[in-house]
Amino acid sequence: MTDELSSDQIEIIQEFVQESQDMIEQLEPTIIELGQTTDNETINAVFRLFHSMKGSAGFLEFNHITSVAHAAESLLDLVRSGKMSLQPEHVTLLCECCDFTKEALETVDEHFTDEAMAKQGEAMATRFHEAMDSDSAAPADEEPVTQEPQTVPEPEAQAETVPQPQPESASEADAEEIDPSKIEATDDLTLEITPEMVERFVQEADELLETAEQSLLEWEKEPDSQDHVALIFRSIHSFKGNSGFFGYGTLEKLSHQIENVLDVVKSGGSFATENPFEVLLNSVDALKDGLNALTEDGRDDIDEIDSLIDALKALPSPRIGEVLVDKGVVDEETVNAALNQQKKPLGDVIVDMGKATKEQVDEALTTQTQTKKPAAPAPRAKPKGSAIKRQDIRVDLEKLDNLINLIGELVIAENMLIHNPDLEGLELESFNKAAQQMGKLVRELQEMAMIIRMIPVSGLFRRMIRLVHDLSVKSGKKVDLKLSGESTEVDKTVIETITDPLVHILRNSMDHGLEPPDERIAAEKDETGVIRLNACHEEGEVWITLEDDGRGLNKEKILAKAITNGLIEGDGSDLTDKEIYNLIFQPGFSTADKITDISGRGVGMDVVKQNLEKIKGKVDVDSIPGKGTKIKLRIPLTLAIIDGMLVRVGTARCIVPILSIKEAFRPQPDAITVTPDNEELVRVRENFFPVVRLHELLETTPEHSDLVDAILIVLEYQGRSICLMVDEIMGQQQTVIKGLSEYIGNVRGCSGCTILGNGDVSLILDVGNLVEMK
Repeated sequence: MTDELSSDQIEIIQEFVQESQDMIEQLEPTIIELGQTTDNETINAVFRLFHSMKGSAGFLEFNHITSVAHAAESLLDLVRSGKMSLQPEHVTLLCECCDFTKEALETVDEHFTDEAMAKQGEAMATRFHEAMDSDSAAPADEEPVTQEPQTVPEPEAQAETVPQPQPESASEADAEEIDPSKIEATDDLTLEITPEMVERFVQEADELLETAEQSLLEWEKEPDSQDHVALIFRSIHSFKGNSGFFGYGTLEKLSHQIENVLDVVKSGGSFATENPFEVLLNSVDALKDGLNALTEDGRDDIDEIDSLIDALKALPSPRIGEVLVDKGVVDEETVNAALNQQKKPLGDVIVDMGKATKEQVDEALTTQTQTKKPAAPAPRAKPKGSAIKRQDIRVDLEKLDNLINLIGELVIAENMLIHNPDLEGLELESFNKAAQQMGKLVRELQEMAMIIRMIPVSGLFRRMIRLVHDLSVKSGKKVDLKLSGESTEVDKTVIETITDPLVHILRNSMDHGLEPPDERIAAEKDETGVIRLNACHEEGEVWITLEDDGRGLNKEKILAKAITNGLIEGDGSDLTDKEIYNLIFQPGFSTADKITDISGRGVGMDVVKQNLEKIKGKVDVDSIPGKGTKIKLRIPLTLAIIDGMLVRVGTARCIVPILSIKEAFRPQPDAITVTPDNEELVRVRENFFPVVRLHELLETTPEHSDLVDAILIVLEYQGRSICLMVDEIMGQQQTVIKGLSEYIGNVRGCSGCTILGNGDVSLILDVGNLVEMK
């Protein structure tokens, strides 16, 4: 298939796939809202998204995506017009439509066609029509059939009634285009939009108009080329759809009229003037002015829009088929039949059908060029302000990964230069100033690279809305999912890694945590359970917390299951609540009485622990019987570079993350206490903290064996503290985290390694692991 497509066509298809996938992400949470509220604003938002997707897919001739989106659009049209009521099964059907579209988009992305989805698309469209028929409502796409114009239509109407080369049905062609002015007058399409959404709209709209303008100039050079027309049409069509979605009626109205003109040309029509490009370019300039006005005062004002629209309406000449109908040579049925099988000029098709002679067609062509007077070009508007500059670009993630790696190597090279042993003992004032400046720039570069990779968790959180809805339907439980902290930003790699853990935790919360409605009522709770999903930055980490108000974890049941499975020795009486709760993350562990299609096989929570270990994350569980459970995922903010403190014990050097260090000191003899079981404690003001001797962990010989001669560093993790005994603190430096080889495996107390300035490899200490050892 790719051999038959040009690189430009492939790029257009890939952009369509990306835009549609983004559209689906917006669509699913809004569809779920329909199950809770059926206000016009929500229905119209869903309708508009399906309409935009249908239009883009139809232009690219992805007929199966188009037919399903059209069927969904028709159902919603009946609902919003009051001809049928929205039922829960309709919401489920719309969700399944999103699933179909996702799969179809993946197919298109791989094969550049959706033919493989023909059977599924037909079945999905049929289910929509059955849903509409079951409510005794005629499908909305059958209504416009009786509205075919019987006289020669105006240019705008022409564009709206042109049969497609291979339409799904007559109703599909008739319902394809809707006059935006009529939509604005009869429907409430208002949508609460944020400044960020407007900024994104303006950026994309500017790119679309730039593409349309360049293609118009190319088309002017090659007026017989249809390739330029297709690209301009798609750009203006996308611009029109985006403008309509955001409620910018003026921009939508003008772009719709430009689209009508282009549609006439695509369908074999011609212009009534020899130079239509001036009017089209003026119209594109006017759209740019409307965007400028939007950024300046928030209104999509366009000067002299009526004269522009009149000039556009005057551009197309009547189609030859309409001229032949006016002359009584053929009837409308013949013209429509010719359009449906049109592989060459319409007049030639009618001659081949034996419905007209060549002379009659030639005479009609002559009449066609004389029917309308050339349109006077509208005056080109002057720009109202500076042109909108492109604000962002899409970059392959692999390129960003390479950038991060290169910056990491730059940090290592900087350390090797500044801490070069050859420079020890030398007074290099100028070098030190230059090195300080270089270090500042490298740090800023590293921080900027980190920011580039950071994305908000909102996309991940909003996908959970659909999951909760599906699980609620399957389990028969009523659930209210509350999201907060959606703007919290996390490294993209982290988002990908925690998606599965979050899904498994949510499934377990729905299946094991929340009670059925009757059980909740018996426990004097609201029959609708509440799940709260929150993200925030704390202690140099990202905390993602999932909390439910269900029955809580059954400590006795977990303990009994662990004893049965041989996971603990004895009766477990020496285990803390936290240690008991953490048993649920053991492979194959499950307390479910029966296996359901939601959970119960003892796999999910093990996946949570494994995925978090890949990114050096932690998971905490807290539960109150009868009140609910809170599971907290603690994730490193970045996976590449940290600020570290270089410490020495004997000849070994290690890095301690600075965020974990509270203070450092030499202890006084009276502050040291040894317990009966030989555990060393040090008093720090009013608290006693256990001592971890780093040389014992590394199995090396220290310079100082007595605590009073060594240096103690107070490290804190999750409210618990220890004192790390070292010989010397050597200084602070940026540390590039390198993973340990799989051959070495997990090293107790270490999270990775780094390369020092002299080329030596140094271990990076895992403070959480050290604290848990005590």
